[in-house]
Amino acid sequence: MSSKLIFTTTFLLFLIMVLCSCQNYSQEKQQDIKNPTFLGTWEMQSIHWITKDTTFSIEKAQPGMLILTADSYSIMWTPTDVPRVPFQNLSQPTDPEILSGFKSIVFNCGDYRYSDSTITTTAKIAKVPGFEGGKQFYRFKIENNKMDLTMFDEIYPDGTRPAWYGRFQTKFVLKKVDQSTR
Repeated sequence: MSSKLIFTTTFLLFLIMVLCSCQNYSQEKQQDIKNPTFLGTWEMQSIHWITKDTTFSIEKAQPGMLILTADSYSIMWTPTDVPRVPFQNLSQPTDPEILSGFKSIVFNCGDYRYSDSTITTTAKIAKVPGFEGGKQFYRFKIENNKMDLTMFDEIYPDGTRPAWYGRFQTKFVLKKVDQSTR
């Protein structure tokens, strides 16, 4: 074989491999955004901690949001039924105010994958230092502009689970407020 033929054949094989991997990447991205009703900004309506015996609910949730783009998620919510207490001096909070503020909010953001009924998030930044790389697992159901999102599992970056695992699940009821986030 001539060196020109070998080069041409090698180049064509390389080009085919690149095109195939681009097609696979495109198909994976299409799968991620196949449900446009899933994407957008969702506002927290209520929160329910569900155990085998009982459910504790916050029927009118404090402000909270879930934002889903084609590639990432961000969730922030307040686990109490009362508004957060502002710092007396916003630029110089006291240690007790900082502790109260830390306990009055939950947030994570990062990447996610989903199927027709589940979401698996991987935190890139989290309220709790060290949770980066941790995963949370949710079931979801969307009807009209309402989403029921139930966290049923969590795995820390070291592979362990929190003490609540298996004892309760957290269900968020959310309302879509923005149709265009991408």
